Amino acid sequence: MNNLTLKALGILWLLAASNASAQNCTGLNDLMADGGITSSNPLVQILKAITSDEKARADCGSLTSVLDRVSNTKKPGGRKLEEDRPFNAEEAQADLAQANSDPAVNQRLEHVRKEVSDRRQQLVYEAAILDEEGYYSARDLRIRELQQQLK
Repeated sequence: MNNLTLKALGILWLLAASNASAQNCTGLNDLMADGGITSSNPLVQILKAITSDEKARADCGSLTSVLDRVSNTKKPGGRKLEEDRPFNAEEAQADLAQANSDPAVNQRLEHVRKEVSDRRQQLVYEAAILDEEGYYSARDLRIRELQQQLK
């Protein structure tokens, strides 16, 4: 990385560390500091937008998990909270339909769609909300959509 990139990343990290709500999310700040998300410029832009967002649209841990999954395609080590299994598009669509049929989840997803204009940010927030609510296949579907948009 050149000096300009390193300076920009340092400024971005300070910006992320100085804001509130998603701004106080230690996990997002750690992603920035660890360099896990700095290798891809569009992801840096998304992270900057999320950390500067005044509204707490999703849980810090879920946001961190989603962004880590987007930037890290390696299998996580340590304790497993979810089974390892191949992605199943039909199952993911069914899981998303089930999430949309839950009024509380649907309301949160609709809020994001109405309030966040950038589609990539919407996908991050939607995936984080789905993660929070336990709709893991639907979350993975949103993560895959985001990864496709970042290519």
